[in-house]
Amino acid sequence: MAAAMMGTHTMTGTYDFTLVAASFLLSVIASFTALNLSDRLDMIGNRPIAPWIVFGGGVMGLGIWSMHFVGMLAFHLPFSVGYSIPITVGSLFVAIVASAIGFIPLWSYELRWSRLIGGAVAMGLGVAGMHYLGMQAMGVCPAIHYSPWLVALSIVIAILASAGALILAFGLRGLRAHRRVRQVGAAVVMGVAVCGMHYCGMAAASFDRGSYSLSTVSTLPVPWLASLVITFSLVIFAVSIAIAVLDARANARLRAVSDSFLEKRIGKRASAR
Repeated sequence: MAAAMMGTHTMTGTYDFTLVAASFLLSVIASFTALNLSDRLDMIGNRPIAPWIVFGGGVMGLGIWSMHFVGMLAFHLPFSVGYSIPITVGSLFVAIVASAIGFIPLWSYELRWSRLIGGAVAMGLGVAGMHYLGMQAMGVCPAIHYSPWLVALSIVIAILASAGALILAFGLRGLRAHRRVRQVGAAVVMGVAVCGMHYCGMAAASFDRGSYSLSTVSTLPVPWLASLVITFSLVIFAVSIAIAVLDARANARLRAVSDSFLEKRIGKRASAR
C-alpha cells in the first residue's frame, strides 16, 4: 500500500503488509484486554478503584502505543529512520494517561452523556497527541508536512473511537449469553477504529525529497524491533487477563463465603425464635 504523498517534491513511502496486519491484531488484542479489565471496575465493591483505573489505562495505553509503533515500523521511506527515545517514551506516557482518563467514566454504574463526551474527547485528543508526538520522534529534517483536513479527520476518528470504546464497555456489562463472542466482536470494532485513526494520521503526512532523520537509527533490524514490541505487549496483555480472571475468582469465593456466613446467621436467629 503506498502512502498518499502528493506533489513532485515529496517522497512516496510503502507499507509492509505483514506488520500492518500485526498492528491490527495488537489493537484488537489490546481492546479485548481492556474490555476484560473494564469489567473489574463494575465489580470493584468497596475496594480502592484508583489502582484498577491506572492498571487498565496502562494496559490500554500500551496497546494503543504498541499498535502505533508497529504501524510506524511498517512504513518504509527511501531513507533510514530512527526514533528519539525520550520522545518515544513520552508518547507512551501520553497514551497511558489518555487511556486512564478514558477508564474513569467506567467506574460508574450509569454512563452519563456528560461523562461519555468528556472522557471520549480527553482520550481521543490524548491518542491523537500520542500519534503525532510519535511521528515527531522520527526527527525528520526538513519537518514533516501535514494535510490539515486529514489531521482533523484523524482526531475526529480518535474521539469517536474512544466514545465507541466506552459505549461498548458499558454495553457488555451484565450480559451472559455469548459474552465472549460479543467481547471479541467489540474488540474487533475498537481495533478497526484505533487503526483507522493511526493510518489516517499517517496518510496526512508528507516528506520532502532529500529528507533525512536526525534521530539515532536503531541498531536492530525492523523485523526484530517489531518482534520485541509485539512479544512484550502480548506478555503484558496475557498477564493482565490472568490478573483479571484471578481477581474475579477471588471475588466469587469471598462472595460465596460471605453469603454462607449470612445464611448461617439468619438460620441461627430463626432457630432461636
